[in-house]
Amino acid sequence: MSESTAPPPRRRRLFVTVYAVFLLIVTTAVLRLVHVEADVWDYYYPELEASGATSASRTADDKSIDVLTLGGSVLLQVEADLEQRLRKDLGANVRCFHLSTTAHTSRDSWLKYRLLAAQRFDVVLVCHGINDVRMNYWPAEQFRDDYTHCPWYAGILRDTATGRLTLWDRLKRFATQEGLGPPTVADHRHGETIKTATAFQTNLQQLVDEARRRDDGVVLLTMAAYLPEGYTRTAFNTGQLDYGAGEVRHAAELWGAPQQVVRGIAEHNQRTRTVASVAPNVGLVDLERELAAEGGNFSDICHLTRVGRQRLVDAVVPVIVEMLGDR
Repeated sequence: MSESTAPPPRRRRLFVTVYAVFLLIVTTAVLRLVHVEADVWDYYYPELEASGATSASRTADDKSIDVLTLGGSVLLQVEADLEQRLRKDLGANVRCFHLSTTAHTSRDSWLKYRLLAAQRFDVVLVCHGINDVRMNYWPAEQFRDDYTHCPWYAGILRDTATGRLTLWDRLKRFATQEGLGPPTVADHRHGETIKTATAFQTNLQQLVDEARRRDDGVVLLTMAAYLPEGYTRTAFNTGQLDYGAGEVRHAAELWGAPQQVVRGIAEHNQRTRTVASVAPNVGLVDLERELAAEGGNFSDICHLTRVGRQRLVDAVVPVIVEMLGDR
């Protein structure tokens, strides 16, 4: 008869007891953790804290030159080059707070700037134009000027009503959120009309008006874009077009039907010029006209090559320097 290998009863009871206590401790810790509340804006715009913008200078007469950048991935591309050039031209006391985030629209930038009401910036640099185009791809009867027809902004509206989110809330948002994704071909019929023009202008105007109240200088950028003749998605994906090399490359269909995207950018650019033309505290860098529409500057419809990034910085920095000299 073989000897049993089962542990003695006393050892089994001890193991079960220790395991049960362990599970109890872990379960209690998890339950406490998921009910810890955090500010809703930390969920939607973590870059506010990560960039240091929430602790930026609060007075106009300090020794630093504080620059805030607001935009999407195009401005995100040039942040490091821009900061380096500003420090070269203006000195080591330049501090840049970068809030540009991939896919963010003019609405996001206005909301982020509004949240920084206690902060003071010498220059606020704003560049938008293409991401707002994506907001057109809903039926006209669903479209809202505050973009709450889009799940992202509907979530902001819903969650700011309470102002706090638990970890459990965040997990539920993550599990159930509707991905934005590119518009489908079926959605393209909704993009024929550029419904975002007024909303886009309102977002910029609100930001500029608030900056004037705070005595912050503003530099607005139009969006440069390049859609080569004969563009198709297949030609783009197979490298048949004259786009240059770049770290960021997306087919134009990410934002919508290519020609609709081009029209949307052009309309938004015109609204940017309008806002800049009537505001005394605003400088304008018209990138649509200054950055040549050619493959040497672009890696896709809006993102830039190394040369394109340098040309953008060359166009922007003198305007910032001039604005600072006039203040």
